[in-house]
Amino acid sequence: MEDLREEFLKFIKSYGVIGVAVGIVMGQAVAKVITVIVEGLVMPILEALIPGSKWQDIVLHMWRVNIKIGLIIAACIDFFIISAVIFFLVKYILKVDPHHKQKGEKIC
Repeated sequence: MEDLREEFLKFIKSYGVIGVAVGIVMGQAVAKVITVIVEGLVMPILEALIPGSKWQDIVLHMWRVNIKIGLIIAACIDFFIISAVIFFLVKYILKVDPHHKQKGEKIC
């Protein structure tokens, strides 16, 4: 039983399992914050600027297929907004962190 325990601990240490787990948990936490920013701040502003409050319900009828164009547009807008928020957040964090790597060096 002791060998199995040692082998398991060696596995965790050698493959960085703890680091990956922390990264996943932190990623989920950041994703929640960004989702709230997008849904609670940015999308209401966009909905106020775009005429018609039901633009996400737009459907394109082609033959017997209903393509939900509004949902596709909303997902693309969400993607670009989330990408921009992440970009500026990382840029700010790297600017504030005095120990970040110089240009040309890898972050990882």
